[in-house]
Amino acid sequence: MNKRILLLLLSLLFLNGFVFADKSFDNALRSASDDIAQKCDVNDIIVINDFSSPSVQMTIYIREQLGDLIYAKESLIKIVTRDKFTQQFTEHERKYQNSGAVDEKTILSVAKKLGAKLIVFGTFEELNNMYMLRVRMLSVETDSYIFRKTYEFERSSKTEQLLGRSNVYYKASSGILVEVNKNSFDFLAPGCGFCIDYALTRKFAVGGKFLVTYDFYKNETKMLLADALGTIRIYLVSPSGEPLTGFFIEGNGGVSLIFLKNDFEYSESYGGGFGFRFAFRSLYFEPVVRIGYPYMFGAGVTVGFRF
Repeated sequence: MNKRILLLLLSLLFLNGFVFADKSFDNALRSASDDIAQKCDVNDIIVINDFSSPSVQMTIYIREQLGDLIYAKESLIKIVTRDKFTQQFTEHERKYQNSGAVDEKTILSVAKKLGAKLIVFGTFEELNNMYMLRVRMLSVETDSYIFRKTYEFERSSKTEQLLGRSNVYYKASSGILVEVNKNSFDFLAPGCGFCIDYALTRKFAVGGKFLVTYDFYKNETKMLLADALGTIRIYLVSPSGEPLTGFFIEGNGGVSLIFLKNDFEYSESYGGGFGFRFAFRSLYFEPVVRIGYPYMFGAGVTVGFRF
C-alpha cells in the first residue's frame, strides 16, 4: 500500500511540474521572441517599446528579456537602445511611456526618425488567476500590424516579485483531514480530524493537528485514539512558484490519548511524512503519507482554506 501511494504522489508531482513548466512566464517570453524573430529579416532595425504592466519593474523585465532573447536567436537583427528611443519623445510623452499611454501614432513617428522597420509592444494583463502577455508588432512602412498574439501563463514567484507582490501570499490555513493508519492491533483504522498552520517564511510553516482514530476490527480490541500533534513543514518544490504549495516534508510530535475498553493510557507520539499541496486560490487539497510512533504509518488527504 505504501509503495502505491508513493508512486501516485511522485506521478502527480511529475505531471504537475510538466504542465506548469509549459505555462511559465519565461517560456511565454521565449515563445514570443521566437515568433518575433521569424517576422524579421536580416539587418532589420526593430524597436521594442515598453509593455504596459502594473509595475515598472515588470515593464523593464519584459522589454529587456525580449531584447536579449531576440538578439540571441538572430544577432543580425538590430535593436534600438532604450535611451536612443526615449530621447525622441517629448518630456510629456516620456512621462507616460511606461504606463502605455503613448499612442501608436507617436511611436510610429519616433521609429521612422530612427530608421526602424518594425515596432514591438504590448500589454501584461491578469485574468482569472492567469496572466496574459499580449504582443503586437507594427510595420513602420505600412502602418499596419504584421503580428498579434496572446501568450497565457501561470502565476509564479518571479511574476509576483516583478509585480511587487512577493510579500503578499496566503500565510495561514486550516482544513479537515481523513486518514487510515496502523492504530489497530490487527488491521487498519480510519481517522478524521482538523489541522491548522501558519507560515513563518515562504517555504516554512508551523502548525498543529488533532486526529481521532477508531479501531473497530474486533470487538475485544476496540480502541479509540486521540492524537494532539504539533507540526513543522518545509516546502521543497513548487511547480507553480507560489509560496507554500507543492511538495513538502513534515515533522510532527505530541501526545496520543488511548481509550481501550475501560482503560485509559497516553503515549508520546512523533514521526515525519511528506505530501503535496495543490492550491486553487483560497482552497487547497493535499495527500499526505506519514510514518512514526505509535501509529507506524498513515495515509490520508486534507481539504481546507487558505487565508
